[in-house]
This record gives sequence, C-alpha cells and structure tokens, in this order.
Amino acid sequence: MTAIATPRKTARDAADPAATASAAKPAPRPLLAALLRLAWIGRGLWHRVARPLTMGVRALILDESDPAAARILLIRHSYVGGWHMPGGGVGKGETLAEAMRREVREEVGLRVEGETPPLGIYARFRNGASDHVTVFVVRGWSGTPKADGVEIVEARFFTVDRLPADLSPATRRRLEEFLGGKPPAARW
Repeated sequence: MTAIATPRKTARDAADPAATASAAKPAPRPLLAALLRLAWIGRGLWHRVARPLTMGVRALILDESDPAAARILLIRHSYVGGWHMPGGGVGKGETLAEAMRREVREEVGLRVEGETPPLGIYARFRNGASDHVTVFVVRGWSGTPKADGVEIVEARFFTVDRLPADLSPATRRRLEEFLGGKPPAARW
C-alpha cells in the first residue's frame, strides 16, 4: 500500500525553480473568476430546487516516463479551492469516455490516447446534487499541459510522494484507492 505524503519544501526546490514551476500559470482574470464563482453558486442553488441527475467525469492522468518517480496531473480552478483532477460534465449525446477526452483537451490542452480504464464510478450528493462521477485512468496522452487561464488557473504534475497540501478531499481519496489498491468507494 502506497501512502500519500504531505509535500515538504526542500533545498532542492529552492535551488531548482523548475522543480516546482507550474505548467503555464496564467493570472486569473478577476471579473471572470468572480462570474465563474457566481455561476458555481447558482448551479448549486439550481440543484437544490430542480434535483437533476447528472453525470461527470475525471481523468487521473499519469506521467510514468520516469518509473522511479511517477507523476499525476492536477489542476486548480478559478472558482473553487484546492487541487483536483481534470474533468467536468457529460454533454447530451456524449459517452463518458468522449466527455473525459473533451474535458481534458479543454481544461489542459492534452490529447488522450489509447485505452482509459475506469477506476470507479462514484455517487456525489452534495449541495442538492445527484451527480455520478466516473474516474478514468489515463496513461497515454500527448501535448504539454497548459491551463486555459479562465476556468483553470494552474495545471501541474506532482510526484505521488509530494502531492500538494491543499489537495481536495475527494481527489485524495481517489488517489489513495488507485495508489494503495483499495477498492473504489461508492461515494465521491
């Protein structure tokens, strides 16, 4: 079982800014970030009233080019705190895998290639939502991660032993399942 460690700043980090530099870290646009936050709150209110059933996807994107130091791509949104896996909602007429590929392309500019087995399907019932989220494991991809600067303000690979301290709780649980070989939980 692999434990997820809390990151520590080392002398190497201070000496090597590239070790901690993010992939394209554009400054968020304040008005746009405020509008996205307002839309996020409005979505939560709408879920409390309408109670729709929705589908979502996330991508656990791995960089295994260095077998001794596997890395995972995480993102920060402009409208909600913490680090998350890239992903989003499934559109009408779209399969789960198609939605995941589209969301990864839109959020971080990567092209997902090859097989993408699901890690698990999770029920999420927060803020009145009835959301079901499928997490896919992505090992094949091309491109360079780049935050869109609007919805996503930072996209960055982290080694599994140096994950950010403000990793979202659900992302932390999914990584513990994946890295520790635990069976997927039923709830997000």
